[in-house]
Amino acid sequence: MDVLLVDDNVLMQQLTARFLGELGYTVGVAGLASEALARARQSPPALLLIDMHLPDCDGPDALAALRRLPGCAGTPAVAISGLAEEDARHLLKGDFSEYLVKPIDLDTLQATVARYLGPALERSVA
Repeated sequence: MDVLLVDDNVLMQQLTARFLGELGYTVGVAGLASEALARARQSPPALLLIDMHLPDCDGPDALAALRRLPGCAGTPAVAISGLAEEDARHLLKGDFSEYLVKPIDLDTLQATVARYLGPALERSVA
């Protein structure tokens, strides 16, 4: 799997997965940190997109748990939040590589994912 999106907002899940899928990326979706752990155990992702506020834990705790899994220790992680200023402190601590502010601009999302994974369509042809 290219991207694991961890977000409890179903509309956000659908929009992001469909958009990235149309660009050629494979996207796994989890609404809870516990679901994300199960998905990552099955298939370690190349990039993590994690909402900072999940029903079963916060984003930094979810990331810490994911980083303990085989194949996920060095996986780049992008925080997603509607409260960017409050959550930006995790960037300074080095938890996340960067963050995207909700609602996410699709051009910004595409550029962010391509920065870490390369353009999906070019990768699938090569």
